[in-house]
Amino acid sequence: MLVNRVVITGTGYHVPEHIITNEEIEHRINTTSEFIESRTGILERRHARAEETLADLIEPAATRAIQDAGLTAEDIDMLIVNTLSPDHHDPSEACLIQHRLDLRQIPAFDIRAQCTGLLYGMDIAAQYIRTGKCAHVLVVCAEMLSKRLDVSDRGRNVSIMLGDGAGAVVLSAMPPSPAVNASGLVDLISHADGAHYSLMCTEAPGTAQRNFLTEADVHAGRHHFRMQGRPFRDQIVAAMTSVVLKLLADHELTMADIDVVIPHQANLRILECLERNLAIPAGHLVKTIERFGNMASASMAVTLALAREQGRLVPGTLALLVGCGSGMTWGAALYRC
Repeated sequence: MLVNRVVITGTGYHVPEHIITNEEIEHRINTTSEFIESRTGILERRHARAEETLADLIEPAATRAIQDAGLTAEDIDMLIVNTLSPDHHDPSEACLIQHRLDLRQIPAFDIRAQCTGLLYGMDIAAQYIRTGKCAHVLVVCAEMLSKRLDVSDRGRNVSIMLGDGAGAVVLSAMPPSPAVNASGLVDLISHADGAHYSLMCTEAPGTAQRNFLTEADVHAGRHHFRMQGRPFRDQIVAAMTSVVLKLLADHELTMADIDVVIPHQANLRILECLERNLAIPAGHLVKTIERFGNMASASMAVTLALAREQGRLVPGTLALLVGCGSGMTWGAALYRC
């Protein structure tokens, strides 16, 4: 039986106005601009003003995605938000955004798939769309990591990379089509492996300890990201490489069949490893890391919106999305434009 196609009908993004160069990072963190560029490929990133909130980034990104889809707030049937830097620990960021966008009393909830959030959100949305329960689902990935920077020597290798931003995508139901090249989501694979949970982790606040958050936690820096750099990098490269190869094999495709690759922007060196491992043709992989840094889950969503804005997702194009995040989570998707 034919089911609804899952089609990207709108995208949008928003980043803060304030550009932070590597030279400015030098004044806050014990590092050099040369080190940052050589290790990460990042030249600048965006940081929010002190008075800005995550919702302030999400609202314009989501509004643009809805408008790009030719819809209004009244048309949205479900809202999914992925973030690791919400305005408040609870309730969900999605409920706050549902009110800010003046959406109907639709299901609105957060997920925590970290940097793979866009793929997980799309996967969830696709199930509701294919069954006919939802016609239009808004998926938002947004981060305000500038307020989570650890400027100590222990945290600098993470903090030098981080930027703020929000990306949104509207996924819509379209009538089923027997055509081989019909637009829509072709396939999506999502994975997780908690055996690698500790490779990047924030210990506090949390209920694993006697108290949710203590002064001792803050003093010890347990409220900051802690990353095992080289092991985490190796796992990211291996996971993204393997899931792409699996997806291509499942559909009897090669990288030559892929027109554009939209990856999570972890750092430029990881993207270069991915290009080599998969023999991605020059210019096919979309990179935003140099301008925006690592925005965690927002990176892939912003990159997707930029690729669409730049006209890289023309009808008939076959796009590949791939990402990996802490937890670990990872996944890939094939999308026919």
